[in-house]
Amino acid sequence: MEIDKIEKVHSIGYRLKDAKVTINHDIKFNVAGMKTEGTQDEVINMPQWVGKILSDNNLATLDSPDMITELKQALSKEKMVGEYQISTLDPHFYIKLKESMKQLNRHDFDHVESIMLELFRMRRGKLIKIADSIKLNSELYNKLTVEESIFYKTIHDNSVEFERQIRGDLNEQHSS
Repeated sequence: MEIDKIEKVHSIGYRLKDAKVTINHDIKFNVAGMKTEGTQDEVINMPQWVGKILSDNNLATLDSPDMITELKQALSKEKMVGEYQISTLDPHFYIKLKESMKQLNRHDFDHVESIMLELFRMRRGKLIKIADSIKLNSELYNKLTVEESIFYKTIHDNSVEFERQIRGDLNEQHSS
């Protein structure tokens, strides 16, 4: 599967997860069987997508993670773990980051994008080195984002196939 398709599926899944929402005005609604009510200043859990709609209409404030801080921390951790190690990122890290970047002005967007690309390039380089030598295991899988897992598998599979093509039938010749 292509990364954009997987990312789309995971984006939907992420938006279905509960998020904390602070109600700005008393509300009560029932949409498609989903009943919600809340009073001003009450904090309630609701699906991310519902919280976003309420937030966009100034009816509530969606408690979303500070992804710029998370991005800076992720870059710092990635630099500390070394060349052949990879730090742990939330599986939906890039999905959440791109969603929060949509809210930024042009100057801030450009700055955050440059940090994101530095992190991305650093992790991509490490993943290529690691994928060339070992198959994806559960410990490593739990450190990767959904996009990185697909990238890793693609690199590993291509590396194995390339080696097979180069070696050809050498093993058969030596066994005679």
